[in-house]
Amino acid sequence: MSNQVESDLDDNDKNLEPQPSKELNMKIVDIFDEIEEAKTYRFISAENEPIFKYAPGQAAKLYFDTPIKKNDFRLYSIASSPLRTDHLELTIKSEGGNFAPHFLARARIGDVYVVEGPFGRFLSKPLEMIKNKTLDRLVFLASSSGIVPFRCFIEYAIDSSLNVDLYLFYVNRTRNDVIYRRLIPELLSSYKKLKIMFNLTREHQVTEDEIAGQVIIDYENYRDRVSFLLGRRLEFEDIRNAVERWNEAYYAICGGARFIFGDREKGELGMIQKLELGGIDRKRIEIDSYGTK
Repeated sequence: MSNQVESDLDDNDKNLEPQPSKELNMKIVDIFDEIEEAKTYRFISAENEPIFKYAPGQAAKLYFDTPIKKNDFRLYSIASSPLRTDHLELTIKSEGGNFAPHFLARARIGDVYVVEGPFGRFLSKPLEMIKNKTLDRLVFLASSSGIVPFRCFIEYAIDSSLNVDLYLFYVNRTRNDVIYRRLIPELLSSYKKLKIMFNLTREHQVTEDEIAGQVIIDYENYRDRVSFLLGRRLEFEDIRNAVERWNEAYYAICGGARFIFGDREKGELGMIQKLELGGIDRKRIEIDSYGTK
C-alpha cells in the first residue's frame, strides 16, 4: 500500500472504532426501487444529530408499528459507506413475515422512524487484517439481499482508497432478482480491483451475452471483470478458477441459512461446507445469516 493509503486507513480507523448503540429519529429523504420485492431507503437525522459511527458489515435496528405489533423492529445490514456521514441507507427486501411487507408498502419520503445502531461484528476481522497488512484479497459470497453488507464494504473501499482485491460472487435465481443493478456499474468504475460473478441458478438456455446487458448497464466496459454462471449452483471449483491465490483469501458469506449451511434432508451442501471441502481453513471464513423479515 502507498503511504497515502496507509494514512487514509489510519484516519478512517478512528471512525470505525466499536461504538455503543444509539437510537436516532431518522427521516426518509429518498427511496430507490431495487427489484419488485426490495427498496433502499436513505435516512438522515431528523433532529440534526450526528449519525452513529459504524463499520462496514454492521447492522441497525429499524423500528416500525406493524399491524400486528407496535414498535416492532428488525435488524438490517447497513448498506451505505460509513464514511458518507450525512446519511445512512438500509435496503429492505420482503422475505414474507410480519415486518418488511408492511414497511415496504407504507414507508414514504418524509416519514420519521427510530433507527438504532450499530450492531454486530461481521467483516471486522478482515478489516483488522487489512489494517495489519496481512490480507490483500477478500472473497464475498452473497445470495439475494446478502449483497447489502458487501455493497457497504465496497463503497468503504472506494472512499478510503483501499488497495485490496475484492471478488463478489452474487447468487440469485433469475436476472430479475439482482439487487443494485443501478449501482453495480458505479462500483466497478470506481473500484478497479473489484470482480463480480453473477450466478443465476434458474436462467437456462440463455447465453451470457443475451443476459448481461439486462443485468448490468454498459456491460461491455466491464467484460474483463464481470462473468456469469447460468443454470446451476456455484461450486468451489468456480471460485478457485476465478480467484487468484484463492488459498490466501479471506471468505465472507451472507445470505439465508440454506445458502450458507445447505439442506441436509436434500443432500445439498451450503457454501461453508463447499469452502471447507475445497481446503479453506475455517478461521478464514465468516458468516452472516438472515431470516424472515
